[in-house]
Amino acid sequence: MAPVVSFDNVEVLRVGLNNPVGANTLFLVCGVAVVNFHGPLNDYNRDTVTFLVPDEGPGAPALDIGNFDDSTVIAFPATIEASPERPVGWGVDNVDTIVVGNNIQLTAHLAALNPGSTLIRMGFQVNILSQK
Repeated sequence: MAPVVSFDNVEVLRVGLNNPVGANTLFLVCGVAVVNFHGPLNDYNRDTVTFLVPDEGPGAPALDIGNFDDSTVIAFPATIEASPERPVGWGVDNVDTIVVGNNIQLTAHLAALNPGSTLIRMGFQVNILSQK
């Protein structure tokens, strides 16, 4: 599993919804996870990065979303490094979220081609409907 070194520029927009039943809060969370994920000697290196979606602020705990209703997520390579010596490539193969208590866990499957490829930072956005 690829570790998250830190988070940068996490922002959370909390929107109250006028809904008599069901979800009454929409969280729009975006930020950057610092991962420093490298390619192997040959072919693609594939691994998983998993973390609880954080709240705003340095060293902030996981975002408390209350009772989960639904979510959407996107993740993308935000900062990369490449060597001109060999073919390189990097990407986020897929990403998903699951509920862990009152938090959302993001899991992204990363890929980096050859040793000259490094995915340094992964951007993410998670949109969460919940009852608070």
